[in-house]
Amino acid sequence: MTTVNDNSSEYITNSSSSSAGLKSLITVIILICVCISGFLSRLFSIIRFESVIHEFDPWFNYRSTVYMTDNGFYNFLNWFDDLAWYPLGRIVGGTVFPGLMVTSGVIHWFFHMINIPIHIREICVFLAPIFSGLTALATYLLTKELWSKR
Repeated sequence: MTTVNDNSSEYITNSSSSSAGLKSLITVIILICVCISGFLSRLFSIIRFESVIHEFDPWFNYRSTVYMTDNGFYNFLNWFDDLAWYPLGRIVGGTVFPGLMVTSGVIHWFFHMINIPIHIREICVFLAPIFSGLTALATYLLTKELWSKR
């Protein structure tokens, strides 16, 4: 009788560890699918209309990123853009949140440091699909942190 009891407790332990492994595998597969679908949903306009910058705000962000990578961050903060808000112009440094431009500039700098020649336009175009997939991952991790039982 003792042998049967020991074997059954070992079977229960093995079965619970395999179900935890299966649960983790399913979670990873679903998370990968959600990240890929988020990436592909933002990639749709690139597939349909080529790798171009649409609308006015993304075009301004692209021009700002090019200016920042060519002239440096300090000059970017003091830049007066006479093409924006024509005919008045715009003081860019004090009126924008430079996070998007800095992120694109850092990615551009990193690729050039490892000798991968890529145009800043390609980085600006593909940044939205990449961040869309990463947002799905960040949302999962935040939800897991908020709803986990400790």
